[in-house]
Amino acid sequence: MIVLDALLRRVTLEKRETIKNLLKRAEIGYIGELKVDHIWSEIRLPSECLLFHDYEIPHHQIDTLFVCSHFMLILEIKNVAGYIWYETEKHQLIRKRKSGEIESFQSPFEQVKRHTEKLARMVNQLGITIPIHKAVIIVEPMTVIGKMPGEIPIYHAIGLRTEVKRLLLNYSTKRLATDQFEMLKAHLLQLYQPSRYQLKFEISPLRKGALCSCGKVMTYKRGFTCSCGNKAKDAFYQGLHDYRMLISEWITNRELREFFSIESHDVANKMLKRLDFTYEGSNKNRKYLIPEDVWRIF
Repeated sequence: MIVLDALLRRVTLEKRETIKNLLKRAEIGYIGELKVDHIWSEIRLPSECLLFHDYEIPHHQIDTLFVCSHFMLILEIKNVAGYIWYETEKHQLIRKRKSGEIESFQSPFEQVKRHTEKLARMVNQLGITIPIHKAVIIVEPMTVIGKMPGEIPIYHAIGLRTEVKRLLLNYSTKRLATDQFEMLKAHLLQLYQPSRYQLKFEISPLRKGALCSCGKVMTYKRGFTCSCGNKAKDAFYQGLHDYRMLISEWITNRELREFFSIESHDVANKMLKRLDFTYEGSNKNRKYLIPEDVWRIF
């Protein structure tokens, strides 16, 4: 969502509606995951456990991964409203809205199966044995769940507490010794590799510079000033944030000048020195690391 939010500020008008729609979908998904996270906080879990929200390894993004000495549980979370059913032959989830509009979604069952197979291979390579369960969670309580394949459970989020308790009762005996669990935990943490959001379409040239709250690009003359009279410093740090999200976490003197339309090399150099960013290289080859929270700390 952070990338899409930055992109919304920087794209031209003709692309803005597309980004707004993507941002809305991302927000819906994020809200759904937060609701499920809250349910987890009310479940009494074993002392030896690990709960990941948005667990990522290369080519796999798991909404929720729960690991304990008894079993593993992989959840695919969907925040969709209406009447839903699954077409097995076509591997697609279908949603019918109250308005009658029909939409198809990527199969959550195929997604969760892919994740399960990947983790099963990983566990096998570690030389340990532990049951791996999977399920699809529907967040919206008013959603009607129609015909579904019976292979993988699908249920409303309110049922998560009961399902986890059932699994803990079924696997009352630990399947992993403490040292095995710690080995698995360390391996999962080592593999964890959050990725940057990748757009699936071409975008037009980005709007560069420090953007004023009025929407115009600010000019630099001993500070950033807008033709509307605004002189807010925050626009510069927002620009650095957007540059990090959309272009690169590293920036050079030349790139700073090009992005913010600053003519003087010396002025840009003084700005970078005042920012006191971590840097690599010397003289002309020097590049500066933009902090992840640059918009908040300055």
